[in-house]
Amino acid sequence: MSLSGETEKDVSTLLRLVYDRVNWKRVGRKSDRYDVFSHKIKAASHQQNIPRFLEKLCCSLGVQSVQVDAELVKRLDAQREKVLNALRKETIYYMLLALEGN
Repeated sequence: MSLSGETEKDVSTLLRLVYDRVNWKRVGRKSDRYDVFSHKIKAASHQQNIPRFLEKLCCSLGVQSVQVDAELVKRLDAQREKVLNALRKETIYYMLLALEGN
């Protein structure tokens, strides 16, 4: 894949923290939650940086707050072009990484 192992871990941590905060009973009742989540990730990945990506992803899923280490966001933002491009082009892979063991 296109990201280093450490960056993949950071991406999957970020996505998992958001996923765990979503009230899935209110979101996409007739749609599979993985389909909804991957679509929202892909849509949010068109933002210009990681903080905006996180904001867009959370808002689109009805998540008002999420406890994410600011250092994690900074590390990902330092590689924003690579990270956002990977999330656009390999959405399902990164979603599956985040949800392993779910």
